[in-house]
Amino acid sequence: MLYFCGPDSLSGTPQITPAEQSRQHRRDTSAPHSHTHRCFMKQSREILTGSLCVTLLAAAFCVWSAFGNDVNFCVTAGCSLYQDFTVGGVSLWWLGTGTFALLALLALLGAAAAGRLLAGLALLGDICLLLLMALTAPCVSCLVVAVFFVLSYLGFRQAEPAQARGRDSHGRRSVLLWIWVLLFTVNVGAVARSQTEVWPIMGVGDEATVRMFFSPSCPSCREGINILSGHVDVAFYPLAENDNDVYKVAQMRRLLDAGMNLAEALAQSQNVAVPRGLASLSPDLLWLRFKMLRNKAHVFSAGAQTVPFFEYHGLPAMLVKQQERGQRQSPGSVSDQTEGRPGVPAAQSPVLPPSDQAYPTGQAGQDAGLPLDPQVAGQCGGPTPCP
Repeated sequence: MLYFCGPDSLSGTPQITPAEQSRQHRRDTSAPHSHTHRCFMKQSREILTGSLCVTLLAAAFCVWSAFGNDVNFCVTAGCSLYQDFTVGGVSLWWLGTGTFALLALLALLGAAAAGRLLAGLALLGDICLLLLMALTAPCVSCLVVAVFFVLSYLGFRQAEPAQARGRDSHGRRSVLLWIWVLLFTVNVGAVARSQTEVWPIMGVGDEATVRMFFSPSCPSCREGINILSGHVDVAFYPLAENDNDVYKVAQMRRLLDAGMNLAEALAQSQNVAVPRGLASLSPDLLWLRFKMLRNKAHVFSAGAQTVPFFEYHGLPAMLVKQQERGQRQSPGSVSDQTEGRPGVPAAQSPVLPPSDQAYPTGQAGQDAGLPLDPQVAGQCGGPTPCP
C-alpha cells in the first residue's frame, strides 16, 4: 500500500484532516459577512462628491443673492417681489443658504439617507414656493435655486444604498419630482410669456405716459385717436376684433411709413381690400396677427374685454389740474369746511362744491367735485362687438 504526503494526485490539493476541514469551513462561512460589513462601512464613509459640489455652489449662489448681486439677469417682476420675502423674519436666501450648507455637510460625511430626507423636505418647501410664484409672478433667481434643490435631491437619492431603501425602490417614481416638474414648467412658461411684450404701432412704447389699446373697427377708438394723436405723450397698441382689423392695421403701417400721421392712416384704412387666397397667409400677416393677439391678451389679462383700453403710468396731470381748478372755484378753504369736525384732518378733507351744485341734473348721488366724469363716452367689444 502506498501513501502520498504531497498534493492529491487527482485534485492537486493538499490532504487535510477532518478537524482542519471543520475549522476551514467555519472561516469560509464567516468571511463573507465580515467582508460585506467592512465594504458597507467603507461605502458609508465615502464623500458624495456630486452632491457636495451642487450644494456648495447653491449655497454660494444664495449668499450672493442675499447680499444683492451686481449682475441683473432676472427679467421678471418676481425677483423684486421675492427679494425681501421672509419666513418667520428670515430671508428666503438665508434659509436657502443654511439648508444647502447642511446638505453639503451631510454629503461630506457620506450620509446619503439623512441627506435624501433633508433634500426631500427642502424640495417640498420649494414646491410650495413654486406654487406661490405660479399664482403671482415667477422669479428667475428662485427658479435657479429650485434647480439646485432638485439636483441635490436626485444626488442623495442616487447615492443612498439599496439596502437602506429596499430592493424594490429603484423602480418607484417620486411623487415630489413629478409635482416639482409640473410647477417648474408652469413657471418657466410664465417667464416666457412675460417676455412677449405688447407691440405699439406708433409711439415710444414703455416710455409713454399713456398707452391706448384700440381696434380699427371701433368708432370710439377712432374718435379717441383723433383727439390724442400728436397732442399727448401716448403710445397706440392695435388689436383685432375681427379679421378685417388685421388688414386695416397692415395698411396703416404702410401709410405711416409713407409719412402720414396716425389719425389719417386710420381713416384711409377703413376700406382696405381683403387679400385673397394664400396672400392672407403671408409671413408678414401671420406675424402681425400674432403681435395683435398678444396685445389683445394683455387687455384680457387686465380684466377688460372692451376697447378703447387705457393704461396710465403715474398720476395723470389732468387730475391735478382739474382738482386745482376746483379748489380755486370753491368758496372757503378746506380748513373752514372741516372746522368743528373732530377727527377729520384738514389736509385729508375733500373740497366740497356748493350745495346747489353738488348733484347736477341727471347725476343724482354723484359728487361734482370729482376731477373726472366716471361715465364712459363709448366702447365696443365683449358683449357689444365692434361693427
